[in-house]
Amino acid sequence: MRKCSVAPSVEPMFQTFNGLQQLAETRRFKAWFLDQFGVLHDGKQPYPGAISTLEKLATTGAKMVIIINSSGRASTKIEKLKNLGFDPSLFMGVVTNRELTHQYLQRRGNAWFAALGRSCIHMT
Repeated sequence: MRKCSVAPSVEPMFQTFNGLQQLAETRRFKAWFLDQFGVLHDGKQPYPGAISTLEKLATTGAKMVIIINSSGRASTKIEKLKNLGFDPSLFMGVVTNRELTHQYLQRRGNAWFAALGRSCIHMT
C-alpha cells in the first residue's frame, strides 16, 4: 500500500498570529467582522493594544463591524464599548442576534416574516 506524503515546499493552509495587531499589520483585509468579547476585551477591560490596533486599522481605510452573540440591542453594546474606551465612530455598526431579530420582525419585508403575525417568540 502506498503512503501519501506532502512535500515540504507546500505552504501551510493556516497561519498563526500573536494577536489582532500582527494580523492588522498585514493589511490583507478591507473588512473586519469582530466579536467583541474575547477578541477586543474580557468584559471588564480592553485587551492590551486592542484600542490602538483598531485606531490604526481605521487609518488604513478598513471597515469594521462588531458582531455579538448576545440578547442585547446594538445601542447598549455600543455604549458598553464606549465605556471600555473604544471609539464607536471606528465601527460601521454593531450586529447582535436580538437586533437582527428585531429588524426582521419590524420590517417584515420577507413574505415568511410578514405571515408570522404575532405568532413568534425570540428566546436567547
